[in-house]
Amino acid sequence: MPCIGKARLDGSEKVVLVSMGIAWPNGISIDYEENKLYWCDARTDKIERIDLETGGHREVVLSGSNVDMFSVAVFGAYIYWSDRAHANGSVRRGHKNDATETITMRTGLGVNLKEVKIFNRVREKGTNVCARDNGGCKQLCLYRGNSQRTCACAHGYLAEDGVTCLRHEGYLLYSGRTILKSIHLSDETNLNSPIRPYENPHYFKNVIALAFDYNQRRKGTNRIFYSDAHFGNIQLIKDNWEDRQVIVETYELG
Repeated sequence: MPCIGKARLDGSEKVVLVSMGIAWPNGISIDYEENKLYWCDARTDKIERIDLETGGHREVVLSGSNVDMFSVAVFGAYIYWSDRAHANGSVRRGHKNDATETITMRTGLGVNLKEVKIFNRVREKGTNVCARDNGGCKQLCLYRGNSQRTCACAHGYLAEDGVTCLRHEGYLLYSGRTILKSIHLSDETNLNSPIRPYENPHYFKNVIALAFDYNQRRKGTNRIFYSDAHFGNIQLIKDNWEDRQVIVETYELG
């Protein structure tokens, strides 16, 4: 069911803010000055807003026809949105309290026009516990508000100390012609890859066969062997993606 919600950066304290009267909420943006949450819906053809904290005071800011609004951004007194149906893809602007009088800023951007975001140094302010020494976390520091943080691992899993990331003892490695990726052996719901993907256009052109030499749990000690049909050779690289070398020179793959 389509909905708009909020949660802490670590995924805790989930709250659904909007669940009725929406069908395809593509774009979402926060008005930090007035503490409002804006969204545009590609099915209802509306831009709406609510109170960011409570989800109340729902208002329609703009409602149109023959439009294809994909994203929305808020800054200062204005909202900006992309409309793929207007003038062969356009970016438009209107006042956030009454967007009926719009200004078209760019046209002819094509039907593949999607997201718009605002960058301004005035908005970039504030700090939290993750700003100092990454909050003591080995990899990811996720701020939870009230000077609290949670450590997490982009790859590997969190140790009992709550800050260190450990390596998985096993995983499935696969080649995607120009990239090496991995997935978990038994937990198909975990979409975080056990090790980070590796892609290098100088050395990976057409990776075919793979072999793995598992030595120890320490990072950088396990070796990956692979053949590349483009170069016609066999290479090895450690699983921290260092110390690559060619071990068998040019040959012909049958």
